[in-house]
Amino acid sequence: MESKNIRNFVKRLWSNYVVRNIVLLVSLLVLFVLLVSLLLNIFTRHNSYRGVPDFSGYTMEEARELAKKDKLRLEIDDSLYVPLMDPGVILEQKPAAGTQVKSRRRIFVTVNSFRQKMVDVPYVPGYSLRQAKNILETAGLGIEKLVYEDNIATNYVLKQYVGDREVVRREPVRAEYGSDVVLIVGRKPDAERVAVPRVAGATLRDAESRLLESGLNVGRPVNDNGINPRNQHTARVYRQSPEQNSYAELGSTVTLYMTLDSLSVAGGIKASDAAAQKLARERFLIDSLEREGYVGERLHSEAEWIMKYENGELSPEDVERHIREMSGGIHPGGERTDDGDTGDDYIREEIPLGELDGADMPADTGNEEDFFF
Repeated sequence: MESKNIRNFVKRLWSNYVVRNIVLLVSLLVLFVLLVSLLLNIFTRHNSYRGVPDFSGYTMEEARELAKKDKLRLEIDDSLYVPLMDPGVILEQKPAAGTQVKSRRRIFVTVNSFRQKMVDVPYVPGYSLRQAKNILETAGLGIEKLVYEDNIATNYVLKQYVGDREVVRREPVRAEYGSDVVLIVGRKPDAERVAVPRVAGATLRDAESRLLESGLNVGRPVNDNGINPRNQHTARVYRQSPEQNSYAELGSTVTLYMTLDSLSVAGGIKASDAAAQKLARERFLIDSLEREGYVGERLHSEAEWIMKYENGELSPEDVERHIREMSGGIHPGGERTDDGDTGDDYIREEIPLGELDGADMPADTGNEEDFFF
């Protein structure tokens, strides 16, 4: 009886035009959603991932055969010329090897061209070193070396050479893209030395750019184990010689030490900054001592003693001995001025250590120990 009532109820509902259309509409909508979901899974290969192989070092033919196995597509995105690599081999790829991608994904690769393209060498004599560097880089060229000659136009380009050939204004010269140019640059005979910039942590390309803009040459890099033509562009400077903040003549050579180890780079940056701070402090001390009348060997030995004292490298005996020497009538210039009677009659200006550190000096008590502590 109950089941008969249910069937009658359903018949009455289905006989209702509105209810019947709503049911049909909902059914069609559910069917459509299921169908779309199924088709999306088929065409988008949902949850169907595979790792990208490492194509570097393969030719395009070899790489395409390897890509077919994983149902991937290769496309050449760019080409470079690396003389140390075989022509036609793949240098880089995007996405990188090991990346999880879906099948039929396009992998863009950079291949090594068979020959470097040729470009016109711009004429840069008359420009400043910085301007000449920017002009050459825009043309795809670099600077091999800076050669300085005596001239009133400091850091202005006097001549330029590509190989053994001088570049002149009305005789165009072509060179391979990426090749280097030698610049002859002016320098006053009394030109001041330049501060070596910090390049620790930079890539070789960035380090060379900073040093060249400062008028310094870059020597042959010293590479750690593991650096090769394929990864050398990712290596970074962990040490430089001379150190940053030291002074060098224009045209001097800076040696760079390269590594792929991030910990070595971090340690090198820290050590480079510490060395730079020490050099800056030493120069400040020397300038201050010179104003106090110190000269020659006495000047440098006194600056060295103060640095050791500030760093806590001296024993109480060393401090006491230095106080006795200072009390023995030694003039900052290195000459004794006592009259031989008491040993106390001498002319000596005290070195305001506290002032050098930016701190206030204690009052003059007549006690030499108060002077240092």
